[in-house]
Amino acid sequence: MNGDDSGKKQEREMPKILVVDDSATMRNFLTRVLEGDYEVDTAADGVECVTKFIAGKPGVILLDLLMPVMDGFDVIDKIRNGLGDQEVIIIVLTGQDEQEIKAKALNSGANDYLTKPFHVVELKARVGVAIRQIMLTRQLQTANARLQKAYDIIDDEVKLVARLQDKLLPTEVPVIDGLELKSLYMPSGRASGDYYDVFGLEDGVIRVVMADVSGHGPQAAFIMAIVRTLFKADGDDRSDLAHSIDQINSHLLDLIGNDSYFVTLFAADIDFNKGEMKYLSAGHCPALIMLDGVMGEPLGAQIPPLGFFPVSSTLSECHFSSSLHLFLFTDGCYEWRMGDDFFSLDPFVEIAEELMLSNSLNLDSLEDILEEKTGMRPVFDDDVTALSINWTS
Repeated sequence: MNGDDSGKKQEREMPKILVVDDSATMRNFLTRVLEGDYEVDTAADGVECVTKFIAGKPGVILLDLLMPVMDGFDVIDKIRNGLGDQEVIIIVLTGQDEQEIKAKALNSGANDYLTKPFHVVELKARVGVAIRQIMLTRQLQTANARLQKAYDIIDDEVKLVARLQDKLLPTEVPVIDGLELKSLYMPSGRASGDYYDVFGLEDGVIRVVMADVSGHGPQAAFIMAIVRTLFKADGDDRSDLAHSIDQINSHLLDLIGNDSYFVTLFAADIDFNKGEMKYLSAGHCPALIMLDGVMGEPLGAQIPPLGFFPVSSTLSECHFSSSLHLFLFTDGCYEWRMGDDFFSLDPFVEIAEELMLSNSLNLDSLEDILEEKTGMRPVFDDDVTALSINWTS
């Protein structure tokens, strides 16, 4: 029998009732009243009650309070605290009508209270309520178990996506004299919408890509993988960067359609032989750049994010002779909580430019640096990705 079948059987199975009273007359009376509708067992004192409870796990206990050897209060304490069972429904039966006794029983862990003598109709009604509560609880437990099983399946799939996604990140970088590449990649969950890549086009020429897919989870990771594959394919074909971006946007329009997903990216072809960088930003965070030791203006977006409507890309370019330092990042680097407020782009850019000018931009210590500069350690809610490209002749 599989888990679903056993869960359904437990849902349908009528709970057992355990009658506990030191009076044989009362035990026989309660048994006759209830046995036509339920399976009933009996116990003559508290010790026998606990023994039968452990062996048979009844759903409802009709419990007399005043018994020799082990009274009803001790039974409640043993079941609730000693055995840790909070699910069995305990209905206390006693001839004492004092409010303090009722309150003590209920506060100790009893679910309901009946004062002797009671009417058979009321007894059956109270037991019926208890049984319905047990059946509803079982249904909820079964539903929760199914939800947990579904969640576990989804979680396993997300883990698989994350493992595959890690393999899409660059493991080898182009070897060029004077070139140093540093990266930071911290997904907020197991599957990320961030992506970066650096690969060679020809000797002394590299293509750099930093992209951020809106949203999180497997669909964002899937779109990211599509973007990465298209960039790789166009790079292998030595396609013009502007043409590559236009083609990728066309593919995204077909893929995403009317969905709410979109892609921001910064891409550049850097030719260290000529000292030339051609680039384009599609709605992405501004890239920070130093050319020949001089900090330039942040490279803002030239076109909207990809995946909204057709675009016609035109590359911008800049030139350098002795050095180039390019810093790319996603919005997760600066969109994090500072108490009741949020950190933001402008102070992040200010800190990053200061570090670039002092040649101390260490991505491995980004959290420590931000804590030192802001007085508060960042708690990142979004994917965090950054890439530093530093070249000197």
